[in-house]
Amino acid sequence: MTIHVEHEPGRFFARIDAVEAEVVYERRGDVLDVQHTYTPPALRGRDIAARLTEAVFAYARAERLRVIPTCPYTRRWVARHPEVASLVV
Repeated sequence: MTIHVEHEPGRFFARIDAVEAEVVYERRGDVLDVQHTYTPPALRGRDIAARLTEAVFAYARAERLRVIPTCPYTRRWVARHPEVASLVV
């Protein structure tokens, strides 16, 4: 399944089957504080949250930002992806 991740200030999201999954962040200067990840029950188990989180870190890297993984899902994802450790505050 192809997941098209979109970005608008304060969130990354994907719409699938008229349902939306999202990662919500707050930007403070050169830091993104990732506060919440939500995937509706009907979409769980498809790695959508992982694709959204990857998009956050790709954006942070491209924009030379750092990330605070306040969200528990994001913290677990970071622990499994040491390649993003340099971006984490």
